[in-house]
Order: sequence, then structure tokens, then C-alpha cells
Amino acid sequence: MKKLWSLSLIAFSLAVLALSLSPRAARAADAESEKLASLGKALRYTLKTTGPVAAIDTGGAAILVKAPLPTVRKIVTSYGNYKTFIGPFDQSRVLTKRKGTSEVYLQVPILNGAAHIWTVADMSPPTKDGADEVISGRHKRGNVADFRARWRLRAVDEHHTILKLELFVAPKLPFPPSVVTTQLVKAADKAVTAVRNRAQSEAPPGAGATTAAATDVPPGAAASTPAAASAGAAPAARGDDQRSVTAAPAVLPASVADLPPADDTSVRRDKDVARR
Repeated sequence: MKKLWSLSLIAFSLAVLALSLSPRAARAADAESEKLASLGKALRYTLKTTGPVAAIDTGGAAILVKAPLPTVRKIVTSYGNYKTFIGPFDQSRVLTKRKGTSEVYLQVPILNGAAHIWTVADMSPPTKDGADEVISGRHKRGNVADFRARWRLRAVDEHHTILKLELFVAPKLPFPPSVVTTQLVKAADKAVTAVRNRAQSEAPPGAGATTAAATDVPPGAAASTPAAASAGAAPAARGDDQRSVTAAPAVLPASVADLPPADDTSVRRDKDVARR
């Protein structure tokens, strides 16, 4: 009888502990999703670049998507289709795929189409990082010094997903780090907004999603229409192409007049939404 009582007490204590911890985790997740829902557009942030360290900060953006996580994942991993709905890509194609890792070629026109920058990056298969699914892109070759991308997806519930993108590009030309970071943040904003719009238009009936047309889109961050591929655009560019193109990173504006001030208040650190 005494043993039975002890076992019952242990079971009751464990149940109380589970109830006390679960709401806390749920509240944290709800707080982030509620913040993004009330914002109605992408929340921009920056992170210090590590592994290796760089003077240019990583630019990030987070957004709430009214669609299930599998729908969002399918769109994020459709690398060959980026050119059709994520500006400013005019070329995107999957070169090889092996053991879940996709070798992807991405090209972007700059200086009003006078030049192009490109990268070939390995995009990893989705991996778990706590409650998140993470998809990472790593530079292999191209006419930039470095490129890194990290998508983060987290299911809020079966009908809503938090989506984040963190981008880093190191140009070969000496642009001010603050200017590059500002443009990276804007590029991340455009990308997550474009994915949200497409995911909400493709969400299964009854998923509580809205179409892209009914969704508030941040100024300047609407999903871009497909850009026409440049005539004679290079295929998967190799080393010889690097000699003919020396340009700024994909997200740099075409002229100095387009640059925002270095202390752009729309870019801020937000540790609540940026977890490493």
C-alpha cells in the first residue's frame, strides 16, 4: 500500500511538472507568432556574422505564414523556381542533387542589367534544431567572396508557420559593411514575403490561409514577377566567367542614390526572433 502511494505521488508530481513547463513553452511560441501576426509583414533584424567572423553583419527577416509547415518547406526547397517568384533572381537552377543536398546555381542582374553576379551553393536537406527546421546554403564558387543562407521554419500549429531567412554575402569590391548589411536585410524581407504569399495561395482548403492578394505586404517587399532571363545568360558559370564579371553583391542597389542611410531605423537587432 505504501509502495502504491509512493508511485502515485511520483506520477502526480511528474504530471504537475509537465503542465507547468508546457504552457511556458507554448506562451513563448505564441508570443512570437502573435508579434508577427500583429505586425502583418516581415520583421527585420541583423546578426553578428560568425564561422568565420566578418565585418558585414548577417541580414535576417521573420514572418508568419498562414499555411502548414510542409507547404512552406516545399516552396523553400523549390530552388529551381526561385526565379519565378523571388526577386531579383533571373536565373535559378538545381545542378545536382545527392543525398538530399542540392547544388544550386543562382544569378542576379545588377547595375540595370549591365552585369551579373552569381554563386553556386550547396543547400542542405532540412535538419532539426530544437523546434525549428533549418535549411542551410553554403558558397562553393562564384564571383562573390562568400555567400551563406539559412532558412528557419517552425510550426506554430497545423495551419501556421514562422519562417525566417538569414543572409550573408561578401562582395569582392570594398563596399561599406553597413551598406551591404542593409541590403541583405531588405533581400531577406523580400524573400520571406514572397514565400509567404505563394504558400498562402497554395495552402490546402480549410487551413486558415489567405491568398497573396489579401495579404498585407510590406512596402517594397512584394513578391516579384518572374524576371526575364538575360539573352546569353551563362549556364552554371565556372572559373572562366569570373574574369568577365566583377560586381557588387546581388542585393546592392544600382546607384548611390538608391542607398538608404547607414542608420536605417527599419534595421534593428531583435534577439527575440533571431536564434542561432
